[in-house]
Amino acid sequence: MLLVGAGLLIRSAIALQHVHPGFDVNGVLTARFTLPETNYADPVTESEALRRINDAASQLAGVHASTVTSYVAMGGGGGTNGLIPEGKPADGTFYILAVLRLTTPGFFAAMRTPILKGRGFTDDDRAAGQRVMIVSADFAARAFPGQDAVGKRVFCCEGRDTGLGWKVVVGVAGDIRSRGLAVEPRPEFYLPMAQAPIDAWHWFRTFYVVVRTDRDPLSLVGPLRAAVARIDPDLPIFDVRTMDQRLAGTLATARFNTLLLSLLGVVGLALAAIGIYGVIAYFVTQRTQEIGVRMALGATASGVVRLVLAQALRPVAAGAAIGVAGALAATRVLASQLVDVSPTDPLTIAAVVATLFGVALVASAGPARRAAITDPSRALRAE
Repeated sequence: MLLVGAGLLIRSAIALQHVHPGFDVNGVLTARFTLPETNYADPVTESEALRRINDAASQLAGVHASTVTSYVAMGGGGGTNGLIPEGKPADGTFYILAVLRLTTPGFFAAMRTPILKGRGFTDDDRAAGQRVMIVSADFAARAFPGQDAVGKRVFCCEGRDTGLGWKVVVGVAGDIRSRGLAVEPRPEFYLPMAQAPIDAWHWFRTFYVVVRTDRDPLSLVGPLRAAVARIDPDLPIFDVRTMDQRLAGTLATARFNTLLLSLLGVVGLALAAIGIYGVIAYFVTQRTQEIGVRMALGATASGVVRLVLAQALRPVAAGAAIGVAGALAATRVLASQLVDVSPTDPLTIAAVVATLFGVALVASAGPARRAAITDPSRALRAE
């Protein structure tokens, strides 16, 4: 059971190496900051501070792109809204729950998340302009199956009496695995920071500043802190990590579970080998006279080896059958941690059973060889 669990997790870990998170993790530094309500009590002041922080980050040496956003992948925070696509009942009986990101125009360049259709945000997406949004590919497929989502309207985030609830989809972005490589992407949508709903300034007080560089991202920690401090000395940044570190953090539990089950499986296999060796060695000792008689009556060395191996493999086969049955039930607990592999994957189970029998054969080989070279005359004299 341990070996099957370890095998499934190892196969899952290999599969994760080929899963794309939806953005380029290399060369990205992220940091969080919170705008205290005492100093940033109105949307204008808050929006201006975010703009200045983004501008300061973009001007750091070595930075190719920057953004300020309400949520980054594998980070804390975030929020969800129920969105109503155009053409669906407006009474709320149909909606798509999606993750919201408020972003400045540089988000997709900083993250290198592709715009599959349409365009990204620009500085022309102002508060007084047409209300726009960008949706993820998953959201577009759910909201407008078989259609081009660009140009369609979606209602969200603001009351009908404001006249601002309907927003035009101007772009479709690639899906992002925001909760880790092992978790399927969720529907997501993006609103330009300049068009953030009034209520959003109450939803979000903590934001991320993200910079992309061709240097070591950690070399920008000091300059970024200094840049933010020049804007507001009382505004510290925290949770400063590269996207590589955030990604590694989401895999830490899976790696620990894989290592733990692998170590337990190896220990169990070693104990099984020692046990099989001991039992078969004892079996050969107890039946030395019988083996001598068999050889005196014409039994061949190969026949004696088969006798000993059959004695060893019968309980191994029974144990393997019981273990497979137990594994089929127990490994369902691991289903949430598996990627591109079934909890009852036949290839993994077959490989484990083959390994178990291989270890049993190796453990039995020594006693079987000693039995095959038994001197019949000595065995009979002892009898």
